[in-house]
Order: sequence, then structure tokens, then C-alpha cells
Amino acid sequence: MTNFDARLETINAIHRRIADLNEQSLNQLSQYISYLKWQEELWNSLLDEEIQNARPGQALLWQFDFIEGFPAARQAATRLADMMEIKVANATCGMIQQMALWEHPPTLGAAVCEYSLRVPADVNSLRMRFAIGIRDGALMVGDNLCAFRIYVNGMRIWSTTKQTNDWERFMIDLPSLSGQEIIIQFITDGLGDNRWNWAVWGEPLLLGYGPTITD
Repeated sequence: MTNFDARLETINAIHRRIADLNEQSLNQLSQYISYLKWQEELWNSLLDEEIQNARPGQALLWQFDFIEGFPAARQAATRLADMMEIKVANATCGMIQQMALWEHPPTLGAAVCEYSLRVPADVNSLRMRFAIGIRDGALMVGDNLCAFRIYVNGMRIWSTTKQTNDWERFMIDLPSLSGQEIIIQFITDGLGDNRWNWAVWGEPLLLGYGPTITD
């Protein structure tokens, strides 16, 4: 099933459920949709601002969508794969839904979703835009944390731990690696307790910049 087919199926399912709502619920739904739209526009504006405020003399030349590229990604566990789940689907965190890479870590060790790709030769600057969240409904308390890590060519370039549901959004710099084959790994680790580690990466996108072409 393509992303378009999945989106259409979701929209049709929503239409069927809306038809059963009373007037009060419809008003509440309308307010919530307005809130979601605001969140979406805010997230997109961050990307637009990033593109517009690229380094002087630089322009966005290329991008790689990790959601679209998921079918070619390699899935692995660093130890045992028990209870590991890696897939692409809609995810709701803090009542905000977006397409995401789901990566529930196994009972022992970490989950790895690995992408191999080539950076175009004219790209001399790379940035990655993404969000992380714990899907709504997870009950992570106490010392139960989930680690999120990004590796490029075997080197850890970013990491954090998370326990709350809400999306957290990031824009990070990567090595340029112009014209090279690279390996990017998204890794989650339950740190010894994978219960409720419903970890997701929201709409990860790799952005490649290069010199502005002038006439």
C-alpha cells in the first residue's frame, strides 16, 4: 500500500466516524481540527524558515524522505529482536498525528532502522529535520526512559532520552559527505526496560544544500 492509499483509507475511515457524531461533538471536532492545522502550519513554517535562512550563498538542492524510503531500509536488533517493531504509519503524540517511523525497541538491546543512500556531489551541507515522540497511551513512569539515537557511518551524531508523549522537534547539522555513499541509522533503546516504549520518529527528512546558481 502506497502512502497515498494509506492516507485515502484513513480519510475515508474518519468520514465514516464523523457521520455518527452529534452537533456538540462536531463543534469540538472542528476546534480540534483547527488546532491540528495550526500545529501543522507551524511545523511547515519551521522548514520554510530553515530553507529561507540557509547559509549565505546556499540553496536547498536535494532532500531525502525517510518515510518514503522505508521499503529499502534494513531492520535489525543489536541483540534479540523479541518485541521489536519497526514500521511506517500514522502516529499520535500529544494528540498531534503525523506520519512516522515506528521503532519500538526489543526487550534487550536496541532497534536499528538503517538507510543507505548517496549524497549528490553538488551538496556541500546537510541538515536533518525530524521529531521524536512516545505515542499516546503509553504509561512510562519512574526510571522507564527510551533512548533515541542517530548514527551516520557508524558515528553517533545525536542522542537524547524521552519519557513524555508530546512531539519534540529538531533540526541538526550532519557532516557534508558530498558525493559519498552514506549509512544513516535511527536507533531506539529501552535501556533495560522496553515496556511502553512506543517510540516514533516524526517525518524525518534529510536536506541537502549547495551553492546558489546565478545567471
